[in-house]
Amino acid sequence: MNKPEEITKDNPYGVCTWKDASNCEKCKIEGKLKCRFKLKHLLFFIGAFLLMFIPGVIGMILAGFGWFILGWIGFALFFFNIWESKILCSHCPFYAERGNTLHCIANYGSYKPWKYNPVPMSRSEKFQLIIGFIILGCFPFPFLFFGQEFLFLFITSIGLLSFFAYLKIKVCSKCVNFSCPFNSVKKEIVDDFLKKNRVMKKAWEEEGYILDE
Repeated sequence: MNKPEEITKDNPYGVCTWKDASNCEKCKIEGKLKCRFKLKHLLFFIGAFLLMFIPGVIGMILAGFGWFILGWIGFALFFFNIWESKILCSHCPFYAERGNTLHCIANYGSYKPWKYNPVPMSRSEKFQLIIGFIILGCFPFPFLFFGQEFLFLFITSIGLLSFFAYLKIKVCSKCVNFSCPFNSVKKEIVDDFLKKNRVMKKAWEEEGYILDE
């Protein structure tokens, strides 16, 4: 259990992500993880997503399927605020902050309908996440294909690939949501982070995770 002084009103689980930044000064994994919110990380994420979203929207309008964009936006709102929030975000240290609004480097501003769950993601949750990403990312392609907007089909495809390349190289390699199927943080860094966060460490060990000494 966390020491009493580590628990605060705004940080009920004592997660180091939400402690004062002065705690990071002597942290040996400082700079190896994106464990604190920085506006530039959020802006890069949004910019990478728009590389896919903007040409997809333009292409669907030109193809005569403009009204279906509302379906894409509607699914995105449901996915980010309800579905993904449950299966992915609720396991993330950023989600441990008190309040109903998520403040993280990707889904900033999303609603938090669920309780923070420090255990790793289950196989079912990982499978659901992949399905959700496929639906979200591939939504415009049938409309672009049948609407014969092949130029925008190509541009949107490049945008989608660029977005996921950015995630894999720049985000997943430093993300603190370690059980995500796309996460690629080294085990020794994961272990160091867990040792600093006792609630999360206990939950992971109860699920069978073994820390290297």
